[in-house]
Amino acid sequence: MRTTLKRTLIVLGFGAVLGAVGPALAADKTNPDWPCVQKKIESLSVGQTWDGPPVETEKAPWADDDKIKDLLQVLTSRKVLLPDAEAAIKKFADAQPAAVRDAKLTLLFAGLFETSNSQRKTVIGGLEKYLRSQRGRAQVVEQKGVELDQLKEKTGLDEAGEMALAKAQEAFDWETRIFQERQQNIPVACEIPVIIEQRLFDLVKTIRSLMSK
Repeated sequence: MRTTLKRTLIVLGFGAVLGAVGPALAADKTNPDWPCVQKKIESLSVGQTWDGPPVETEKAPWADDDKIKDLLQVLTSRKVLLPDAEAAIKKFADAQPAAVRDAKLTLLFAGLFETSNSQRKTVIGGLEKYLRSQRGRAQVVEQKGVELDQLKEKTGLDEAGEMALAKAQEAFDWETRIFQERQQNIPVACEIPVIIEQRLFDLVKTIRSLMSK
């Protein structure tokens, strides 16, 4: 029965041997809490996204501009389609006097970059927390499997023993199902930082297209 449990854990992705479930869940061995096949990039840099005038993102004046703050809620919401977000940027730019348009759009970039970067960091932290939770669930499945094997190895079970075996099987199946369902969510969740980053690049391109230099 022990061999059967090991084989089950391998199929579930828990590791090659019992007790190895923690490291086996990490996609990147250099980042043991990172579950994604995508390389972990903790934070973006301004240079990756911006070729405009010098800009200070943290504690910049954009935080004191209510119109920019309101616009950022639209731009950084993934519920807002990209064309609608781009149209909102153009409307904002058109409302600015020519003399200050570039400066305002630079401030808008600063706010957009800082807000998007913060969103990415939150998602990354959540993914790592999720993996740590999965390790705990894997250990629960392992323990439930051990208990199940121990009961199966017993012979001549009475009615109470058969009931205990049925409950142990049910507990093992339930914990396994939860683990598998949560594990299937990871690839989808891993795309979120990429989506945030791509949306940032696209919106910055729109901002730059509306600037005179």
